[in-house]
Amino acid sequence: MMVALVGASVLLAMTAGMASARSLSTSSQGLRASFARLDFAGGFGTAECEVVVEGSFHSRTLVKSVGTLSGFITAANITRCSRGGATVLRETLPWHIRYAGFTGTLPNITSITASISGIAFRIREPAFGVTCLATTSGASIVFHREASGATTSVTAAATNTCSGINGTLNGSTTAVDNGSGARITVTLI
Repeated sequence: MMVALVGASVLLAMTAGMASARSLSTSSQGLRASFARLDFAGGFGTAECEVVVEGSFHSRTLVKSVGTLSGFITAANITRCSRGGATVLRETLPWHIRYAGFTGTLPNITSITASISGIAFRIREPAFGVTCLATTSGASIVFHREASGATTSVTAAATNTCSGINGTLNGSTTAVDNGSGARITVTLI
């Protein structure tokens, strides 16, 4: 009887903790991530480029519901490429940011995952200079956070199609802020 009572109490406490953390709160609506190296691989080689993306969240309070539209990437710039080349197709902006989930145990989550749809680039592969149109329907963006809630890094990964050839897009950066240089903090509410 005592074991059942303790088990029920633990289960009730876990459920109450999860129920109270149904939303996320961000310290800022602005978002900027600067990737020193984002790789576009597939076909004849890998293009390696510096990419800066900027956007905003719709609100400083975001509902943790998979698929919820949370914000937009409104600008994407390729500053230079060390191998190959790439150009953002600006007519595809804004790209949609949708909440996809989290890792860790509530209330101490370690990362928040979002998907970004609508991404499109023109890629020039490094070996022969062949260009192709690369589109991605659902890039996975992971915001890693420390215990205090501060975002420490962002990882991007996607499978893309480049003129009929399957490829990948991936990279990671610690240069993520609110667009004014301040770190973004994400907490559960």
